[in-house]
Amino acid sequence: MTPLEKTILATVSYYDIFDYPLTGFEIRRYLIFAKDFCREDFKAGDVFAALAESEILQSRIGNKFGFYHLRDREEIVEKRLWRKKLADRKWKKLKRVFRILSLVPYVRGIFVSGSLAMENSKDESDVDIIVVAKRGRIWTVRTLMTLLTFLLGVRRHGEKTRDRICLNHYITDESLRIPFESLYNAESYAHLLNVYLEDGKTFRRFQGENSWLGDYIFNYQVTELHSTRAVRKNKILAGLARIFERVLGGVLGGKLEKIFSNIEGGRIRKDALFQKSGGRITIDDTQLEFHPDSHEHFVIPEFNRRMKEAGLTEFSEQKDSGLNR
Repeated sequence: MTPLEKTILATVSYYDIFDYPLTGFEIRRYLIFAKDFCREDFKAGDVFAALAESEILQSRIGNKFGFYHLRDREEIVEKRLWRKKLADRKWKKLKRVFRILSLVPYVRGIFVSGSLAMENSKDESDVDIIVVAKRGRIWTVRTLMTLLTFLLGVRRHGEKTRDRICLNHYITDESLRIPFESLYNAESYAHLLNVYLEDGKTFRRFQGENSWLGDYIFNYQVTELHSTRAVRKNKILAGLARIFERVLGGVLGGKLEKIFSNIEGGRIRKDALFQKSGGRITIDDTQLEFHPDSHEHFVIPEFNRRMKEAGLTEFSEQKDSGLNR
């Protein structure tokens, strides 16, 4: 196989793990980069030509309704279309919630990740988000976000997951680079959606700071496009948030931040999940990450296994991002 044929097959195989067939443009956008390949910009025309003309790819990849899938996996096309409808419903519910969340002071951005960002939601799926907080106020933001989502009845808790917000990742506006590099995280972050139209600058900075995604994705680049899902903040609530920031901007805010850090940080460190194998919990003043049961723990070994079976050894030595052993 040519390098292009190999990376197309690897990409379709990777997303097959998620029951997620891809359009031709999506294949081009998320093409997986292998370290043994030369850096090369595969144009959309090259990808479409390979999909249409390569006998090797046609023997391994099928096409239904414009979605490419592994042979004998045609049923995942219907699954993706159905999950897209579910994602649309979830977004309609969440727009109101995201507008209300603009009340929280010191929030500099909210990005949707996971299955909703991919429009691959199941009925019981929750909503993963990354919250960008002002430097020095990450614990305050976490506490207030937790309180507000609880009061709104949309915070994920225990077995309550459907359409609930999972507050599992916080970073600050001066520490936008996420150090946990892996194919899994690269492909996940490539799908991130910016919630607020007003925070486009923060989102572009995030993309630029995480240019390491290009070590795993051929065509990764910073996008200037706004997500069609983005909403405008409620002006009244956003105005109140700015007032709260002025009130908490001095000594009082610093003391509250320290109190929240001591109470919440101590409680998290005592949790049995803190050192659980197959996940990661990160706690410091620049990043709070809560993934005690990471899907990466399954996805990376499964992808490596598939690549070995397919003879695509260039892709078969992927490492996770540093999960607990």
